[in-house]
Amino acid sequence: MISGIGLDIVSIDRIKSLKENYGDRFLNRVFSAKELNNINKIKHKNKIEQKIAGFFAAKEAFLKSLHIGLFSIPFNSINVFNEQNGAPFLFIDDEIKKFILNKYNAKINKISLSISHDNGFAAAIVILEN
Repeated sequence: MISGIGLDIVSIDRIKSLKENYGDRFLNRVFSAKELNNINKIKHKNKIEQKIAGFFAAKEAFLKSLHIGLFSIPFNSINVFNEQNGAPFLFIDDEIKKFILNKYNAKINKISLSISHDNGFAAAIVILEN
């Protein structure tokens, strides 16, 4: 049963500006060390900014799908990775799942994620099932 849907769209230029103005402070606040390691493996700068914007949109879409405030959970505790075939997925560790269950009474059994980039924007949709 679907328990939540979240959608977000982000300007890639806005994310580029945040990265340029705040550097590592922005990146470390939004991404886990493992995510940053994966992002740093990307060779083309424009692809890096696209990936960062898509992951940022995915994290916001996840929080929207829970119907909670955008800063209720640290962004760097919500992890976005890619399957071998390139499909994105969200990884939420058990500690954060427990926090979400206890504080917001939301049980998460399955998270579906899709990210798209086009014309200077990144969009993400998250569907939660319980």
